[in-house]
Amino acid sequence: MEVDDITDRLGEITVPALVVHGDADQPIPYPLGQALAGKIPGAQELVTVTGAGHTPNLTHPDQVNPALAGFLRRYA
Repeated sequence: MEVDDITDRLGEITVPALVVHGDADQPIPYPLGQALAGKIPGAQELVTVTGAGHTPNLTHPDQVNPALAGFLRRYA
C-alpha cells in the first residue's frame, strides 16, 4: 500500500491537534508518533497508550475516550 509522505507539510497544520499513539504500534512505531506530535505546531498533547497497538481507540477506549473528550471540550 502506498501513501503520500506529508511530513514536510505538518507545519501547515494550524488548528489544535491531539495525537494518540499506542506504544506497541508495529505499523507506525511509537517514535514516529512522538515525531508527529513534535512537528505539528497545533499539537496540544501526545496521549501515549501503554500496551496498545495500531488501534488504541478500539483496544483501550478507557484511556483514549477521556483524553478525546477533554480535548474536544477545550477546543471544539
